[in-house]
Amino acid sequence: MPHIAIIGGGIGGLACAHALLPKDGGEAPRITLFDQRDRLGGVIRSSQRDGFLLEHGPDSIIRIKPAGMRLIEQLGLSDALQGTNPELTGSFISKGDRLLPIPDGLYLMAPGKLLPFALSPLLSLRGKLRTACDLILPRRPADAAEESLAAFVRRRLGQEALERIAQPLVGGIYTADPERLSLSHCMPQFPAMEAEHRSLILAMRRRARAAKKAKQAEGTVSGARYGLFVSLQGGLQRLVDRLQEVLAQRVDLRPGCAIAALTGDASGWRLTDQTGQEQRADAVVLAMPAHAAAELLRPTQAELAADLASIPYAGVATVNIAFDRQAIGELPAAAGFVVPAMEKRNLIACTFASTKYTDRSPDDGVLLRAFVGGALQTAQLDVDDDTLVARVLADLRRWLPLGQATPRFTAVHRWPAAMAQPVIGHADTLARIRQAEASASTLALVGNGFEGVGIPDIIQQASAAADRLLATLSQTREGPDHALHSSAIR
Repeated sequence: MPHIAIIGGGIGGLACAHALLPKDGGEAPRITLFDQRDRLGGVIRSSQRDGFLLEHGPDSIIRIKPAGMRLIEQLGLSDALQGTNPELTGSFISKGDRLLPIPDGLYLMAPGKLLPFALSPLLSLRGKLRTACDLILPRRPADAAEESLAAFVRRRLGQEALERIAQPLVGGIYTADPERLSLSHCMPQFPAMEAEHRSLILAMRRRARAAKKAKQAEGTVSGARYGLFVSLQGGLQRLVDRLQEVLAQRVDLRPGCAIAALTGDASGWRLTDQTGQEQRADAVVLAMPAHAAAELLRPTQAELAADLASIPYAGVATVNIAFDRQAIGELPAAAGFVVPAMEKRNLIACTFASTKYTDRSPDDGVLLRAFVGGALQTAQLDVDDDTLVARVLADLRRWLPLGQATPRFTAVHRWPAAMAQPVIGHADTLARIRQAEASASTLALVGNGFEGVGIPDIIQQASAAADRLLATLSQTREGPDHALHSSAIR
């Protein structure tokens, strides 16, 4: 059987290894998975401390993208799914010393309900009137140049809506600079709304009415079992642990083994690890950040490496902070809040972790999870942990009833150059990358620098990479009528 080497043991590499295994128990290719770190899972990591459940990286999976939920089902983890607290009333955006609720019906940037938006103090009267101009503004010409998120929001809804609403909400997803972020790649639904409905506000209202009718037609009373986001009981680490458990008997897992050099092409690959030992593989999956893949490919695939290296990344840190419940006041009944960059604070956002999901803290404790850094606040990550924690606490005391309570503990987890930034021109760069990948035929690239930054996006890429490599290797070795196995049987 052919040998497939996977370099990178984050969710992309693990999911790709899983997708390469035949689900009917048939013969699988020989698979070796390498990762330079001593543990697998990448940025997905959960830990327990004094009865608190800490997420070091992401804490949720978006439910409406099917790849993530499908993998959870295949791994037998469906019973461990955990929805967000149904009693939450939404989230907040900071403005000065206040936390203001996101108006009902607001979707990232576009209001779907006029009255809640009109009554919200998030925007000034002038800002609301400028946003309402979206109702009369013409469509943008179909052949116009690509727009950044900032340019789009400024044109349709105004500068104040950009600074107070769109930037912090989108920043909570991409930690990005909206002046550079590619709208058509990251949020194609919004230019599609403009093209079809002309007005974003009209599009949102029609969308809300259609959703209401569909819900009534289905006879839905209590709504879905889960909300938009889900996690796993015990944390997302369970996803990584279960993948390792399933793969352990059929995949050669090598954490703590870094690949220092990679040479080869469609006819075969040679991998050299940090000790100088060499291995040969019929196909290679690079499941890693684009800049890391560029380093390995630069000696033999210079043009592809240049495109990969051109994709910018930003660093981020999560700061878990635990308090005694009796030492602080009552937190808002919300998932958390985001902070506009114009506020010039240290935080990007804060999640009320012990409120968002159950079993994240003991009964007498409260857990907060703050986010720092990103493309607009890179300097925040240049300080040591103690300084970072002090700055975060100063911000939190500004908005939350913490008084001068001393935390039980704090935990800082840094993820340098981990968040891909799909900037203007990303679609063209990605097209060249995928074309070069297809030309190599036995090379696959998986990561958050390509078709999406979320866990389900990367799992979907991993599945597609596995299908393509299996088809290529089958045709090369046995002809098109003798496939190793395909997604149809998986």
